[in-house]
Amino acid sequence: MDSAETEIPEQFRIRRDKRARLLAEGHDPYPVAIERTHTLAEVRAAHPDLPVDTTTDDIVGVAGRVVFARNTGKLCFATLQDGDGTRLQVMISFDKVGREALDAWKADVDLGDIVYVHGTVISSRRGELSVLADSWRMAAKSLRPLPVAHKEMSEEARVRQRYVDLIVRPQARG
Repeated sequence: MDSAETEIPEQFRIRRDKRARLLAEGHDPYPVAIERTHTLAEVRAAHPDLPVDTTTDDIVGVAGRVVFARNTGKLCFATLQDGDGTRLQVMISFDKVGREALDAWKADVDLGDIVYVHGTVISSRRGELSVLADSWRMAAKSLRPLPVAHKEMSEEARVRQRYVDLIVRPQARG
């Protein structure tokens, strides 16, 4: 590695390498369009009181920024956030998407990425409104990590990085 390469933060290098791998595999990390059918707020409004552990007949295509992710064995959870701050859980299951798509999710998706998820609206066993994916794709690969959630951004950082402030602080959007 040359000196310019060592000055780049590790998280940026890792994400840049993931983007390069996506391109090499023929996947566009920044597609021109995605097939979003509903906003996250529309999904929430259509199912305000869905009983616990319920599956609907509604098929939706949603997109949002990944603000939380938990990857376990055969089931991955993520919370997507819209530009207006609305959040919705998505579930990527081995049974629905298959090994290749699940492994790609685990390998490629980072906090801050914008992803598109197509699937069925359900309520999880804990009662959380969710979309159980039958497919997903990267809508925009984030090259910079989001700030640490439990650490307050400085006033200078909020001014200099307004776009980050709008993502992580609800009061900045209100």
